[in-house]
Amino acid sequence: MHVLNGILIVLMATLALGALFVLYCRWRYPEPHLNWSEIDIESIKFPADFLWGAATAAHQIEGGLHNNWSEFEDSRGLERSGEACDHWNRWQEDFEMLSELGLTTYRFSIEWSRLEPEAGEWDSEPLQAYSDMVDNLISRGIRPVVTLHHFSHPAWWEDRGGFAKKENLPHFVAYCERVFEALSDRVEVWCTINEPIVFSSMGYTLGQFPPGHRSIWQTLRTMRNLMRAHSELYVSLKSRKPDACIGMAKNVTLFDPLNRWSPVDWAVARLLEWLWSGAWLGGIRTGRMLGSRISGSKGSLDFIGLNYYTHFLTGLFMPTTGELSFAKRENEVLTEFGYPMYAEGFKRAIDLVSALDVPIEITENGVADSKDVLRPDHLRRHLWILSEAIGEGHDIKSFHHWSLMDNFEWAEGYSMRFGLYEVDFETQERTLRKSGELYRKIVKEHMKI
Repeated sequence: MHVLNGILIVLMATLALGALFVLYCRWRYPEPHLNWSEIDIESIKFPADFLWGAATAAHQIEGGLHNNWSEFEDSRGLERSGEACDHWNRWQEDFEMLSELGLTTYRFSIEWSRLEPEAGEWDSEPLQAYSDMVDNLISRGIRPVVTLHHFSHPAWWEDRGGFAKKENLPHFVAYCERVFEALSDRVEVWCTINEPIVFSSMGYTLGQFPPGHRSIWQTLRTMRNLMRAHSELYVSLKSRKPDACIGMAKNVTLFDPLNRWSPVDWAVARLLEWLWSGAWLGGIRTGRMLGSRISGSKGSLDFIGLNYYTHFLTGLFMPTTGELSFAKRENEVLTEFGYPMYAEGFKRAIDLVSALDVPIEITENGVADSKDVLRPDHLRRHLWILSEAIGEGHDIKSFHHWSLMDNFEWAEGYSMRFGLYEVDFETQERTLRKSGELYRKIVKEHMKI
């Protein structure tokens, strides 16, 4: 009898603690949903010096590349990037599209495999081409924002283990230093690495990105090494040019419990959000990440680039393979990518990165929408949220729409269309979408303020 009473007491105490945990989480981590029909999403205000832009990445648009991604496409039987948007040969006409939209900032990436196709063999011609791009942008009154690593790098470096091995980091830093020396007299804003947690988890947990591994230990090691690479690079580049503005583009995916009354779902959601964002934020704020001290990481940002797309409803039984299944709330609309449109989360993501106490650049925000039916409201809602956040005092400098044009969307190939410009990949013809016309109109209206 005493044993039974003891078991009942333990059970009741566990249930009580679980209920308290849920109540605390529901209070501490709200999940707002707005009635958009009652909001005037065209009522937005932006500072006169706010920068309006678009973003791209080299492997997704340039074409004709041989790197870790092209080899992964072949080895896994994925759709090949091939010519992509043939941007390497068409960049001048593509920059005309930036001017047509009236943009004042453009984020793009450097393709390391063009510059150093084999270890120690440097090709100066592609670097001159990137230099010409920078000059062209500046002549148009468009600020160049350079990303040094956006998921792709030379095949030879991948063969050596890439970011998974700490001893490889000097190769990456040396490449970045060389690009910085060539362009930093005109480029002021630099992203060292794009979405380090996406790169780590997709490449080493889910196996959808190269190298296609599935190991939690490799994932954690790669996460730490990406922070090390960023930190070493920050120290090096700042020593060369102290007034350079150096940051990183961080994807913030929010993790919410599928059942907001389930302590198990809450525990899973909080753990995933800590792994996805909390540990990384801690590395910048404290100099420690995932149990390791990362030399130089504390305070190693002049700005934070925020990439925001959605939230992920999580629970105990969630997929761990590459085929993710996205749940949604009753009032949410699924995008073509499969995840829900949740503009309200944009403010939560801004609040999260604001803890770093540095200026914010919105380095990516957009939606896969081949028929261009969801993108107009997606754009208006997110800009309304952004306007409200600025009105509340957040120091947000820019907005870069993802993407300027349809492109090669990594593991999804050409099936996902994110562009303000539609691209016919047979003819390479670019056509401005209605949402692109809307964005141009919004930019024009707010450039006058």
